[in-house]
Amino acid sequence: MRGLGRISQGWRVFVSTYESAIDAKGRVSIPASFRAALGGGNRIFLWPALDGSGCLEGGGEALMAMYRATLTRLAPQSPARKALVTRIIAGSADLKMDDTGRIKLTDELMQAADLEGRVKFAGNMDSFQIWNPERHAAHFDAMAAEAAKEDTLEALGQAYNEVLRQQVGGAPGLTIIDGGEG
Repeated sequence: MRGLGRISQGWRVFVSTYESAIDAKGRVSIPASFRAALGGGNRIFLWPALDGSGCLEGGGEALMAMYRATLTRLAPQSPARKALVTRIIAGSADLKMDDTGRIKLTDELMQAADLEGRVKFAGNMDSFQIWNPERHAAHFDAMAAEAAKEDTLEALGQAYNEVLRQQVGGAPGLTIIDGGEG
């Protein structure tokens, strides 16, 4: 488990789902547990999700560093690299969190995810998502149905058992931060 141990040491996970309001100026508070998972950073990068689900996806500087390392492994002129760099790197907004934990969403991001009034923040392990609450409810129901499928449960069991076999001493080294309501 050398690779996972090295990556997971100090790794902070975005977990849970929170609802929040967008104020008249387009500001929204990042949940407290998500701020903790950012490890003290105040930069948030957000872009429309690649899968077409209609949410925003993002995270902090650690996530962008991971994407940079990943994308630079692709051939510089490959269509895949060009598309992903355009959508993730060029398509992201670099937002600064204020002292109270708020960011100001751009009009483009709000339009892309159909956000107004209220939003749902959803943890996505190393990233998080921002959803229109109605879209999130539909997505959550679809994912619940997918998670209940036999092949999904079998894939989870295989991956889980593989991690257990690779761990030394049974300590995964993951830090899960969930401070409750944010």
